[in-house]
Amino acid sequence: MGIITKENVKKLVLEFKEKYNGLDKIINPIIEKYNLPQKELIEVCQVGKYVHLINEQIQIIDKPKPPAPDFILKDGTNIVGLEHTRIFTENVKAYQSIVSLFNYAEKIFREKFPSEFALANINLKNDKLEYKQKEKKLLATQIADLVYNVKMGEIVNFPEYIDDIRISKHSQVSINYLENNFQGPYLTKENLIKEIKKKEKKIELYKSSEIVMSEYWLILLIGSLSSVSYQLDENVDYRTNSLFDRVYLMSDFSAEIIRVK
Repeated sequence: MGIITKENVKKLVLEFKEKYNGLDKIINPIIEKYNLPQKELIEVCQVGKYVHLINEQIQIIDKPKPPAPDFILKDGTNIVGLEHTRIFTENVKAYQSIVSLFNYAEKIFREKFPSEFALANINLKNDKLEYKQKEKKLLATQIADLVYNVKMGEIVNFPEYIDDIRISKHSQVSINYLENNFQGPYLTKENLIKEIKKKEKKIELYKSSEIVMSEYWLILLIGSLSSVSYQLDENVDYRTNSLFDRVYLMSDFSAEIIRVK
């Protein structure tokens, strides 16, 4: 995988649409079966891409609750328990704090301006914004009002923490944090092995589930176009042993996948 830059994002999106023709047939049975929150819908889409890449004949038959694995797949006559996880860097909490703030601003925008729609992409100075929990509502309201004013064409002064705001027409409301430096570090084999070991502890719990499974697989996701998400390193041999029957490493955005066990 080459280095992802802002210039080739549009190209990757177009390639994605062509590459995943038929993905809906894989994920719709689960989406229609459950009323899933957004976070779990994203997980279903990620696992759907994974299935599409390795074998479109595999079915996603369930998304059970613990102690069962995250997903139950059917591979021919085999019932497979699939554990799904993301690998993030140590800076993930600060990043998630900013994303949470922007999600809150989006909610406030909908409440204050119910007839207005916009796609807002916001860059922060130095990709940082630290705040206390008691300041969250005030900051989120400030961001929502700022997006509205920019959309209406008013001349505004950005607060010191905002570098730029770009507004596009949209059918809904979407306020997004875009990093200036959104390229994460390369994943080392040592970090990969550490993450696999964490998940291996769950295998005994899986076996206590009411669902009888013939195999246990693990998929680890990286590469989500943020500074807290690792990149694949083409110079590293990620193959390793594991208590899982299969282990896959997948770069989410570029959809590169490697079977490491």
